[in-house]
Amino acid sequence: MKIERDTSVPARSGSFVSVNVFTPDGEGPWPVIATMSPYGKDVHWPDRYPLYEQADQEPHAVWETPSPEWWTTRGYALVRADSPGTGKSPGRLDLLGPAEVAGFYDVIEWAGVQPWSNGKVGSLGISWLAMLQWLVAAQRPPHLAAIVPWEGASDAYREFGRHGGILANSFLKLWWDLQIVPQQHDAAADKVVLLEEMRGREFIDAWYRERTPLLENIEVPVLAAGNWGSLHLHQRGILEGFARAGSAVRQLIISSGTHIGPFYETWAKERQLRFLDRWLKGIENGAENDPAVRLAVRVGTGVEWRDESAWPIARTEWRRLFLDVASGSLSVDAPLQESTASYSANDGERQFVFEVTSEVEFTGPMVARLWMSSTGHDLDVFLHCHVVDRNGAIRVGVGPQGAPIPMAMGWLRASHREVDRECSLPWRPVHLHTSALPLVPGEPVALDIEIWPTSITLAAGERLVMRVRASDDDLGVISHNDPQDRGELRRFITTIHAGGRFDSALWVPVIPPR
Repeated sequence: MKIERDTSVPARSGSFVSVNVFTPDGEGPWPVIATMSPYGKDVHWPDRYPLYEQADQEPHAVWETPSPEWWTTRGYALVRADSPGTGKSPGRLDLLGPAEVAGFYDVIEWAGVQPWSNGKVGSLGISWLAMLQWLVAAQRPPHLAAIVPWEGASDAYREFGRHGGILANSFLKLWWDLQIVPQQHDAAADKVVLLEEMRGREFIDAWYRERTPLLENIEVPVLAAGNWGSLHLHQRGILEGFARAGSAVRQLIISSGTHIGPFYETWAKERQLRFLDRWLKGIENGAENDPAVRLAVRVGTGVEWRDESAWPIARTEWRRLFLDVASGSLSVDAPLQESTASYSANDGERQFVFEVTSEVEFTGPMVARLWMSSTGHDLDVFLHCHVVDRNGAIRVGVGPQGAPIPMAMGWLRASHREVDRECSLPWRPVHLHTSALPLVPGEPVALDIEIWPTSITLAAGERLVMRVRASDDDLGVISHNDPQDRGELRRFITTIHAGGRFDSALWVPVIPPR
């Protein structure tokens, strides 16, 4: 292949974006895959993340991007860009901001008119590269022909900065220090530090809105890929993007495994190629008729792949499992008597268990309605689900780097409980996050808590456990423990109310066999 490094692409900002261009041998023209990230277009993968040995480790491999060696041999040109303010691209560092999105737009349009380009530009990549795909596709660059966002959040507030209104400080700090600081174009230049901004912005405002795409504006074909284990950042965004994009062609894959591994596996690259061949090369390969939804359904400690026609799965039967705080159980029958259970808002929790008598599959979004009160003016609640098998062993999910993670997670700050009635669905509440509704100490309120979609199959005799927790400090880099954001709320006592007039329950998506 041919390589041109550090090409300056003119930007509307008056500056430029630095790109590397990889083209196949020969004259072309070629369809183009364009990517942009703040991770350094020239930083070789093993120098950054040697942990992920299963990924392509070719001489030009860069973190979370498609491999030039693999794609150029299949007739594609690749354009790899440094985000403004990072690597060799000058400008103000303002990630997810209008300047970064405009810079990516300009790169796409430049690539679409180069002599080696056939005028069709697509985008493909993981995480940040996927997040930018949602944003730029909503701007409708004329030469953009298809996108393949792989594990990419699409809501800057709900999925990236503040889960249920609670600051996602641990990940934001680790990610910024590890990924962004070393790649700054000018460390002394003015910049937007995302953790600082998000700490100071508890509610959704114009700043968050301009960093969150209008998914309905997207028109190009979309192949969106999620992962059951990406519960702290990307999984909800992929599913929202798939569901809400205005594209006539939308396809969804949900896999299991690490954050990186599935993208580079043979089946995944072949699916990516088939999709882009159809929309960038115009090959009549029938990719538009591929199953709309392909799921790696979690069964035991493995997965079984299955095709579906819609998401959520069309034959879903939504059922309520009611909390019985006296017995610590989840039951299909609501308790007649009211009862309460309390725990420390610092590190306490209560567990509720549902034991199945025959195999059952829960695949889809879940929601918990919990009546709760506090001795203070507010509370944070963390919901984690796992499975206990017939031998008493705990079964959890596979996290982004292979470490254990709950099989389902949800969060909510009680003062953020106000629900957007227009956008909410019975199985997915959407909270406004525009102002606070403080609690009256001792007075219970109903909290409708979104639990990000999951896939859990239980055999007879296995138990689903829902943990209602005061913190998630044990989750390390994905915990929410910022003293400024949460410190005061840890001083109180939290109480769960169930039974009688308190319809505290977990809504689950039961999938009957075909």
